[in-house]
Amino acid sequence: MEMLLGILKMGGALFIVLGTVALMAYLVKRFVYPHLGLKNSPIQVLARSYIGAKKEVALIEVGGIYLLVGITPNQISLLTQMDKFPLVKAEGAV
Repeated sequence: MEMLLGILKMGGALFIVLGTVALMAYLVKRFVYPHLGLKNSPIQVLARSYIGAKKEVALIEVGGIYLLVGITPNQISLLTQMDKFPLVKAEGAV
């Protein structure tokens, strides 16, 4: 009986320790990773649009230059490069 009680105490302690480790990992991932200075990175993904299964187009800013890239599971292709921010309406545009 004492052996069973000891095993239950040990299992409970193990459960508490593993639960604490899992909780700390979740909290770090949720609250610390977003604030690791990624906003100061020279590469910023401004927008992404999925155009098919595992296919997307992304607008990326690198040092004031805007790149439109196509992304598939096998490659990343440069579609166009722009010097100005592309989301400005042209005169007379509806």
